[in-house]
Parts: sequence; C-alpha cells; structure tokens
Amino acid sequence: MKRNALDNYFRSVMHFILTILAVFIFGSELSARTYAYVVADARDGKIINSHNSRQIVHPASLTKMMTLYLAFDAIRYGRLKLDQKVTISKNAASEPPSKFWYKPGQRVSIRYLIRASAIRSANDAATALGEAISGSEKIFIRDMNIAAKKMGMNSTKFKNAHGL
Repeated sequence: MKRNALDNYFRSVMHFILTILAVFIFGSELSARTYAYVVADARDGKIINSHNSRQIVHPASLTKMMTLYLAFDAIRYGRLKLDQKVTISKNAASEPPSKFWYKPGQRVSIRYLIRASAIRSANDAATALGEAISGSEKIFIRDMNIAAKKMGMNSTKFKNAHGL
C-alpha cells in the first residue's frame, strides 16, 4: 500500500473511531451526568468542554482506542504491515467476550485484527494486536502506559489491551 493510501486508511479508521466516541459521549443526557468527558481541539489542545474531568472512571472498550493508536503507529513506522499475519496466542484466545472467537494457533492478518477490535470490540483481537506490537501483553501494557503519559494522560493506567 502506498504511503498516501496508508495515511488515508489511518485517517478513515480514526475518523470512524472518533465519531463513535462522540456518539458515545454525547449520545444521551444520562451519559453526560454519569460519565466524565473532556472535549479538546486536537490542533492546539484547548479544552472546549468537560464534565467530571478529574473523576476516575473505567474506560472499558475505549481502551481499544489506545491499542488501535499504537497499532497504527507501528504500521506507519514499518514495525507491522496490514497484511502481516500473526499467530493467535492461547492468552489472546482465552480473553472473555466480547470476542471474535479466534483459536490458539490461528493465523490472522493485522488488518482483520484491527477491524475486529474496532468494529466488533473483540477482546481477543485487541490482545493479539498488543502481542504483535510489543511481543507480549505485559510489555504492550507498559507501552500503552508510556504512550498515555506522553499524551499527558497522567492519571491513566491501562491494565490490558481491551479494557474489560
């Protein structure tokens, strides 16, 4: 895939993810009262709106956005390729639902793990992605937390690739 096509692919997938996030956050008045949120201008970091921004919450499947961010980063810098196949580990296959029901030893492309993580919210796919990126889930969790700190997410502590 050429560089511009790859960049367009990343932008399309991230636009989709951010749209889903916006619907999740602003979808109902109940969610505005129950959850914390921060809306910032990505260009300059200026906070546009927030609610309970210092409240500790469990991000659940929103954790997968960090997993996808690190996957796209690895692809962009050539550490992974979209059509590269990875072997599903026993660890990834044993993740609780929501999942895609991959079997240990099954070979799946990064492209399909991204889709399963983003669209099906598949925990097994997110874990397999993390293992492919960093070599193990434990190292991937460390990498997620380092990336979060670099982004200024100082109160964030990831514990797995999927958020359950």
